[in-house]
Amino acid sequence: MKRGYFWLAAPWALFLVLALGWVIYWNIVANTAEQRLNAWLADQQQQGASARVERIVRHGFPALLRLELRNASYAPARGGWRAETERIDLHLNLLNTEHVTLEASAPIAISRASGAVTTVTADTLIATLRTERGNLATAGVEADNLALDDPAEDGVLRVRKLVLNVRPDARTTGAYQAAFDAQALALPRPVRSFEAFGQDVAALRAAIVVHQGAALLNAAPGDPLGPWRDAGGRLTFDAIVLNWGPLETTGTGEGGLDESRRLEGSLVLPIERPAPVLTAIANGPNVNRNARTALNLLAASYVVSGDDINLDIDARDGWLRLEGLTVRPLPPVY
Repeated sequence: MKRGYFWLAAPWALFLVLALGWVIYWNIVANTAEQRLNAWLADQQQQGASARVERIVRHGFPALLRLELRNASYAPARGGWRAETERIDLHLNLLNTEHVTLEASAPIAISRASGAVTTVTADTLIATLRTERGNLATAGVEADNLALDDPAEDGVLRVRKLVLNVRPDARTTGAYQAAFDAQALALPRPVRSFEAFGQDVAALRAAIVVHQGAALLNAAPGDPLGPWRDAGGRLTFDAIVLNWGPLETTGTGEGGLDESRRLEGSLVLPIERPAPVLTAIANGPNVNRNARTALNLLAASYVVSGDDINLDIDARDGWLRLEGLTVRPLPPVY
């Protein structure tokens, strides 16, 4: 009887021990997460940033762990921008505490030094971060029905589906690989010199290498990309897929900013039917007369020949050029 009682009671005792251990572990992870978050907030404030979370509420026991961050805001010490939201949720992987997920549960307001404010909303907006021994392994952002609205500007930027993933580039020290995929973009305004392409972009995908990517975190007030550019920051487009109006292509290129913060670089876009593309560019309202005439003649020649083309788009010395034809001047990006 005693032996039978032991084997009857042992599983329940083991279950109680495991349950108690899990309760202790869950609370240890939650306490550690809160302590690290508060330590990070304090460290950012010591470095001159503005970082604040009004209240932290725990959720998810026993299977999950979610920290609800109420009235959160962040402004880097030298970034010239500020982000704030009524609520954002921090999800932790209980089996791998170096893997965290942030989920936006309310609109995010991003204000800039100029006074402009962009409101970010989405049906789903999630950012993930995974580290290995304190170093970045992967990071990503995924959004459904994303909208960026600046009330001071015309139009709203909308994206039906957005995916962005970043990881260190093992081939180059200080570089990062970025994979970008945006489906069904609605641009807030026509793109200058490409107005005839329309404001609906069916698809935009790119495989990008960001050189000196860490320098992007050293943004300066009024010159957010200056430290990155001064550190030798450049972008290499290993592949860019664009489906926009008459343009359907997969190309390559590279780019960055010049000393005046104007675009500088080049793209090579193979195009099977170049005539409609060249005609659309020529019909843009910001194309000068000589360039319009030359582009129309070039388009007509491709109608006759039926040949394809590697369209060269070049930004250099403050000018945008297509196939060597000067189209228009390039103003500073900011």
